[in-house]
Amino acid sequence: MPGQATTESRPPRLLLLGTLNSPHVEHLALAMRARGHEVVAAGEVSKLLPDPALPAAGIAIREIRGRDLRAVRRAVRETRPDVVHANWLPGLALMAALVRARPLIAMAWGSDVYAVDRRRLFQCRYTLRRSDLAMADSRVLIERLVELGADPARVYLMRWGVDLDTFSPPVDRAAARRELGLGEGPVILSPRALTPVYNPGVVLAAFERLRERVPDAQLVLKHPSPGEPVLDGRAIPAGVRVVGHVPYERMGDYFRAAEVCLSIPGSDSSPRSVWEAMACGCPCVLSDLPWTRESIEGGRHALLVPPAADAVATALERVLTDPQLAGSLAAEARTLVEAHHDREVHMDRLSDLYAAVAGGTYAEALVAGRMAPS
Repeated sequence: MPGQATTESRPPRLLLLGTLNSPHVEHLALAMRARGHEVVAAGEVSKLLPDPALPAAGIAIREIRGRDLRAVRRAVRETRPDVVHANWLPGLALMAALVRARPLIAMAWGSDVYAVDRRRLFQCRYTLRRSDLAMADSRVLIERLVELGADPARVYLMRWGVDLDTFSPPVDRAAARRELGLGEGPVILSPRALTPVYNPGVVLAAFERLRERVPDAQLVLKHPSPGEPVLDGRAIPAGVRVVGHVPYERMGDYFRAAEVCLSIPGSDSSPRSVWEAMACGCPCVLSDLPWTRESIEGGRHALLVPPAADAVATALERVLTDPQLAGSLAAEARTLVEAHHDREVHMDRLSDLYAAVAGGTYAEALVAGRMAPS
């Protein structure tokens, strides 16, 4: 079911397939609507996230439960999109490929193509062969898609970008802590979900080691899901505060209140929260993973460590006890984000990409250099 030809009088109509209450899907839908696209979002609703926010913003959604190919086919037929952007290769992107939605952009997220079994790999390859464009948010993930069969001439490195006004450095970090009701001790913020891939047990173990050296340190764990967090069977130690869902527009307050942002997953692909922390001038301690080496220089923009408790604790202590290092990391990180991760720039480029895909001119635009982000 091919999409309808776009016209010069309007941007292409988009059907976004993904988790409807994912902040990534929500922000993408809102960014494209702001650029004149008619947007419909369809997909599952995660029980681990707050209710979908798009309807209140005037964007239509369609819930798709499980592997309901008929519902996907119906969404494509009734929406009549110019472009279908489907997320998660062996999930909704696969279903879009199976119902022959066209033109189809299939976006990988990382864990959907890493460490997967043979069945999932077959599904990923099938999806890539039947997509007009493959997309990911890091070069290493793009390389993985090419390994799985994506046409190198039809891939796109998408940067989410950062709202540089919402995420800006603090005037007074101590005042920012007080506004959030935090104590006077230095704050380490772990903004990633408390699920195994993000190593919450290592985070807690590292913090306990750090507290032996910096007794007044505080750890803030962001846990947006309902219910109690699962922390590898560990009790929550002294000095740790768990916060629930934080609205997007408030996350900058937490980054501005923190002396360090900690993100140490076992695998990852250019997480938006890290760039937002950097934009806020919050020094980061990150897992030393392939995506970080694409543009982050260890010791200059962030400290890069293996996700092991001793290494993480040592890196945290360095930042908290060396004001010159902390200040340099904060300044260099903000400069890096300003130069390469301005959200407005990258959402404009993505809007242009949709128009090129809808019009069948993506290959020509790629050759001309208009599609490649900086």
